[in-house]
Amino acid sequence: MTHSASPAVPGSLGPALAMPGPPLAAASTQAALAVLLYRQSYGVLFANFAVVVPVAYVMQGSVPSWLLAAWASAIYLLTGLRVGLSRVFLRRQPAPSGVRRWVLGFSALSWLSGLLWGLAGLTAVLSHDDMMLAFGCVMLAGMCSGAVPSLSAYPPAYAGSALAMLAPFTAACLAAGDSLHLVYAAFAFCLLAVNLYFSAITYRSLKTTVALRFENTDLIGRLERERDRVAAADEAKTRFLAAAGHDLRQPVHALGLFTDILANRAAQGHISPQDAMHVARRQQTVLEDLNRLLDGLLDVSRMDAHLLRIERRRVSLDALFDALRQDYEPQALARGLTLSVLPTDIELDTDPALLRRILDNLLSNALSYTVEGRVLLCARRRRGGAVIQIWDTGVGIAPDAQEAVFTEFTRGVDAPDAGQGLGLGLAIVRRLAALLGYEVSVRSAVGKGSVFSVRMPAPPPAG
Repeated sequence: MTHSASPAVPGSLGPALAMPGPPLAAASTQAALAVLLYRQSYGVLFANFAVVVPVAYVMQGSVPSWLLAAWASAIYLLTGLRVGLSRVFLRRQPAPSGVRRWVLGFSALSWLSGLLWGLAGLTAVLSHDDMMLAFGCVMLAGMCSGAVPSLSAYPPAYAGSALAMLAPFTAACLAAGDSLHLVYAAFAFCLLAVNLYFSAITYRSLKTTVALRFENTDLIGRLERERDRVAAADEAKTRFLAAAGHDLRQPVHALGLFTDILANRAAQGHISPQDAMHVARRQQTVLEDLNRLLDGLLDVSRMDAHLLRIERRRVSLDALFDALRQDYEPQALARGLTLSVLPTDIELDTDPALLRRILDNLLSNALSYTVEGRVLLCARRRRGGAVIQIWDTGVGIAPDAQEAVFTEFTRGVDAPDAGQGLGLGLAIVRRLAALLGYEVSVRSAVGKGSVFSVRMPAPPPAG
């Protein structure tokens, strides 16, 4: 029954900012923050490279040269490792599910780096030189405060690093116990508290920025989908006007011709009862075709305007099938086809008018695209629900057109009646089925026939 179908902003943070679905939103947000963590770490890494030399120069008189060289080498080695890790991460852009281990690795290296700077502060305290003590305090204040914007995308990374920097210095000052060292210890404690506070504020700001990026990406996606929907609607309107202009004009023109025939023969007095009956039957056929076209348009219009109301009640499928058999058997016989309807004892809670409209369209479609053979209507139980099927031995549907046949204004071209209608029947079937919570599917082979299935799930339990 084939219906051969008529042709029917990434963010600056990379793939981690692709718009996630609701279940993955938290993971994707953390992934985006991880990208920020690595990307913004270059500031503190540059400071690690640049500050080592002046610190070593100032402390050379208070610390053995070999120890100072070992400390500077450890700082440079660790900083180089962190730079390499950042480059690998930003190049690979791992999936959200694999980001956590990268963040933990980054944090561990940040804590170790903070500890190395903390040892420098400890050395300043142990030098028993007031000028060196002041220098150590200034050095730690600068490094600790400068790391706030670089490491706050993951609060544990900054908190661990700041604590490792300041804890040795503070502990040594408290151990000294004199008033000057206690003042420096209090200063270090306040510095840690203030920087942790600003780190928390920075983290919330970054998280809000990421969330806004996601919202903007989602908004852009929805706007693009709406644009595509409007464009598709405009294209459908164009196809509708072309189809309707032709298909609605035909029956109206035919009615005019038959009316002229009756009027001319009546005026000449040469009309017999048989001739009048023949013309009237032709007019009736044309009116039925016109009524089907208008029904299709009205169905689509009502669904678009959300005016269809669902009124469910208990329906016997056997009674509905018998009514369909009586309506469509004469049409099948006139085409030389066999219409078979299998009895069933299934009862459903459904809207009988909408279900009848679905089956009307499917049966009419099957008869239109079946040249010889038979059409079968049957139903069977399936997992607590039911499935209604219409089988035919028609022309079949090509695999690449089996989804397109449910598109509005799509008509087949491989059957005698393919040129009739607006191509709304199967589109209406799918939309009505969706309103009732049913699923419509098709299986078909070209030249062998098709089977359309309407799957109705089991109703939810009462209460």
